[in-house]
Amino acid sequence: MAPSNAENASEIIAVIGAGRVGRELARRAAVAGFRVVLEDLIPISLEVARREIRQSLDDAVTSGVLDQAVAREAFARIECAISIEDAARRAHIVMETGPDEQESKLEMFCLLDRICLPGTVIVSNCHAIDLSDTAAKAESIVGMYFTGDQAEIHCSAFTGARSLAVAVHVAERMVSSYHITRDGDSAATA
Repeated sequence: MAPSNAENASEIIAVIGAGRVGRELARRAAVAGFRVVLEDLIPISLEVARREIRQSLDDAVTSGVLDQAVAREAFARIECAISIEDAARRAHIVMETGPDEQESKLEMFCLLDRICLPGTVIVSNCHAIDLSDTAAKAESIVGMYFTGDQAEIHCSAFTGARSLAVAVHVAERMVSSYHITRDGDSAATA
């Protein structure tokens, strides 16, 4: 299902992979107010992910970190897709959480390059490869790594200003602080 005219696709994040990292990204994004399309090729993984996200939100309510209404609204913002194409075509921000192996990442980036909407920003948790070697969409790819309530945004020499701005917007909503690194540069903290 594509976003309606009333819906802003830049407020929809597709999370590719419902493993531990994907579940955490989906939960963070939903709490931050983004609509989330969580994808995994294995349907049982999506069921497990939804159950664990629900439990994580309930735990946050019990511990006083989240208000019950916020948790309920966040969970309602998460929907599932069973194909990468379905998830990626709904959003202008795609967070991929595949295996951190060079061949897997390059394959994923090439697939996303073919199926994403024009202007889509691809956020990756890759450490295995230099982002400069990623695909034709190198200007649209940015690395983002979360540790606690902080994020590192990593840009290659080819990452575009718009992609960086989108990553900063996402980080500002999902964490309390972030820092930006670029290939060959020292970190800038915000």
